[in-house]
Amino acid sequence: MAKSLTQTKTVFIARMLFALDDMDDLGGFFKSVIIAQAAIESNWGRSVLSSRYNNFFGIKAGKSWKGKTVNMKTGEVFDGKQVTINSNFRVYDSLADSIRDRNRLLRMPRYKAVEPAATPQAQAEAIKTAGYCTATNYVSSIMATIKANNLTQYDQ
Repeated sequence: MAKSLTQTKTVFIARMLFALDDMDDLGGFFKSVIIAQAAIESNWGRSVLSSRYNNFFGIKAGKSWKGKTVNMKTGEVFDGKQVTINSNFRVYDSLADSIRDRNRLLRMPRYKAVEPAATPQAQAEAIKTAGYCTATNYVSSIMATIKANNLTQYDQ
């Protein structure tokens, strides 16, 4: 019997919290934003990229990436048009590795406004502004996911 979306979300959030509770240095990253971003990017852990390759944030593998990769189709928005392209994505050994790499990425100079952001909304806006994704509704999707699932209760 297939799990309901509510069950899927509950299990996903619990799994994320378990991984996050083991993190030494979350710094200024809001758990609510991390969980919502992972939920959106991985379709609540149901995407092939997350379920098979532990990439919960849709992080692509650029030239500097030295780890394993997988080439997959992905949706992007270019000049206001939705297109499907093939891209190389990073492959991780675990959910925790995916979270750690996301946080490492968001500590790069390009994303300097993300970690010190004072609110989940400001953090989501800084992620989008720095060019993390091409989706025009990224910030509103993150905020709607946070609100619908009461994720701010996990922020310290």
